[in-house]
Amino acid sequence: MVTILIRTLLVYVLLLVTMRLMGKRQLGELEISELVTTLLISEIASLPIADPNIPVMHAVIPLVTILTLEITLSVILLKCPRLKNVVSTRPSVLIRRGVPDQKELRRVRISIDELISEVRQSGVSTLADVDYAILEQNGKISIIQKKQALPPSAKDLNIILKESGVIHALIEDGTVNTYTLQLLGRDRSWLDAELSKKQKRAQDLFFLGIDDANEFYTVEKDKA
Repeated sequence: MVTILIRTLLVYVLLLVTMRLMGKRQLGELEISELVTTLLISEIASLPIADPNIPVMHAVIPLVTILTLEITLSVILLKCPRLKNVVSTRPSVLIRRGVPDQKELRRVRISIDELISEVRQSGVSTLADVDYAILEQNGKISIIQKKQALPPSAKDLNIILKESGVIHALIEDGTVNTYTLQLLGRDRSWLDAELSKKQKRAQDLFFLGIDDANEFYTVEKDKA
């Protein structure tokens, strides 16, 4: 039992390191080469866990090899973009200027019903309002609406809005996020001063955030 536990922990840590080195893209929508890599990794990693007679090194060596191949392939494709079509797919235009491309739809085996469903899920009610629909390399369909079908923006109405940027977490469940403070060029004394102004304590807050316009967003912990 202890041996299996140790072997499982070793493989688990190795997988964490492998996936971390492969980068964030590996964790999202996968391309063909990334999918193959992920399937191989999951299969190889399970072998020494399921069978105690298989040495852990029989998983370590293939995992390191696959990691090396994946990183090497990524570098090669970055230097030679033309080779990307050999190991991956190309984006496919399914709707061009509001007109479905029937030939391309048949080639990628997407029915008009599926296309309409994707358009609806993107918040567009009719194909007539779609300028372009593109099947991306990761399998997602990007829907680009026609300009005249979009609601007027603040720019169209000549309204100047203040940019607030994104919100940054300063306190999460009573714990100060020191990484965010460093990222914003702030320190704990600044945060304590801001909390003092609001008559709040860090341990009493479920969430405290600040956006790029220096506006705070506060959520107190439930009294219960």
